[in-house]
Amino acid sequence: MTHICFSSEIYHLDPKDLAVLADSDTNFTADCPDEVVLLIGEKDIYDDSKPVIYDTLLKGRKLVEKAIAQNEPFIPVRIAFISRIGRWDFLSPLIRVLRYKYKAYSSNIYHIDPFEIRKLKIERSFRTPENAYQFSNPKYKMSESERKKMYNWLKNSMQTNGYDDRFPLDIMLCRNLGIQDTLNQGHHRMGVAIDCNIHRVSVMFSAAGQAPKFLHPLFRLIAKFNLWFKHILQK
Repeated sequence: MTHICFSSEIYHLDPKDLAVLADSDTNFTADCPDEVVLLIGEKDIYDDSKPVIYDTLLKGRKLVEKAIAQNEPFIPVRIAFISRIGRWDFLSPLIRVLRYKYKAYSSNIYHIDPFEIRKLKIERSFRTPENAYQFSNPKYKMSESERKKMYNWLKNSMQTNGYDDRFPLDIMLCRNLGIQDTLNQGHHRMGVAIDCNIHRVSVMFSAAGQAPKFLHPLFRLIAKFNLWFKHILQK
């Protein structure tokens, strides 16, 4: 039986990005109260030879069309995905190496306001000119002048050309303890976009699986605390 999981957050996406999607197979149902639900497929962004399962619209076609007719820039959307991890697999959602073994990406990119992402508090770190490109791995260590040069180049590029859709942010669904969505890749682009007061960036969604349901209440509290604590440490 297909195990459909849902994002921990609601995302405000451009309805025009949703309108181009086909409707999901009638065998799939959205067991959630949300009015618009996007079901992401599977794409290996590192290997073009692998077959792609395309994103579909699981629920809310009429609302998407209405939003476009009324020129609404963004509408609230729940993201769904089919788990690639066994329903009773306790370890894979918790361990990074195992999680990435099953990870797949949405086939399409979507547009969102980065200020909305910040309101969701799902960033794992905040990148600023002061801490840009500081990595714990010594392999990627840069001098302060190199770090500032890279950050300023990215900022000048966005100020001149806007956000480059070829480099979408990656939001991984249920990344933290298999229950909490987090921004997985793109913290520098996210920080610079906000610095430049840009209100439209591209994003893709990725997912692997979800923690067993009976653990959700406990894991949700721990995951929220983990993100809160990381944010406190960076202030």
